[in-house]
Amino acid sequence: MTVSPRLFALSFALALLAACSESMPPSGTETPVDREIAKIEMTPPAAPAEVVEHTEPKPQPKPVGPHGQHDPHATLDPERLIKVALQHESEGRLELALKTLADGIGRFPDAAQLYAVRASLRLQMQQVSAALQDLEKAMTLAPQNPGIRVNRAQAYRSFGRFDEAMEDLDVAVEQAPDLLPARFNRGALLYARGDFSMALTDFDHCIAVDPHAAAPYFNRASTYWELGRSDEALADLERFLELADNAEWKKAAEDLLQNWKTALAKEAPEAKTDS
Repeated sequence: MTVSPRLFALSFALALLAACSESMPPSGTETPVDREIAKIEMTPPAAPAEVVEHTEPKPQPKPVGPHGQHDPHATLDPERLIKVALQHESEGRLELALKTLADGIGRFPDAAQLYAVRASLRLQMQQVSAALQDLEKAMTLAPQNPGIRVNRAQAYRSFGRFDEAMEDLDVAVEQAPDLLPARFNRGALLYARGDFSMALTDFDHCIAVDPHAAAPYFNRASTYWELGRSDEALADLERFLELADNAEWKKAAEDLLQNWKTALAKEAPEAKTDS
């Protein structure tokens, strides 16, 4: 069987790191994006009346920014800055999203999630070198964050640094065994290396965690095909077609399914002849 497809790859760039906690299974680890920090209400002490009467209030400087003389982002914390950046990204304003994150990094240089989300945007824009720099910094600040490791693995793969990519994915799976992008991308890398049995284990796990996610069925179908398990490959590809909502990938899957069926139809007479 020689009809081999191109596999999916999942990255947090698709949904972006800051939003992943809403769609991914619990990982057992918290990041500043995931955690709500309790705020303490503070009230100033009351000043004596005579001081109040004779003290002129000092004018408060207005923050300066891209919105004229007032920057509405000046008082936002990293999590809210990320939300603003993601809103810009969703509406096609990638450069403005990057600027929002850069401004945030200037104010919060130790906020790992700002670097990580900027890296996700840069991966979308094929700025892989810059993305990897951001991911290296984010990883230094938050070594226990598996999502950052997944994206760094994707950046490593872009440079052909497959051993480092695998190391990151192994650690991410250890940190969060049910995190789909970690399992999924490790399976894709194992497949690319020809380790189909191990790849199958990861794709099986993805489907067990989320049986309604389409992409793992496509990759597991491809893995079954390479292992010579054609009936299971066809069944998974048909399941993918039921679940997928991306027209381009559905067309690719339909073509692949037809190619596989054609290949099997040609093999059947040859097998009878040989017997």
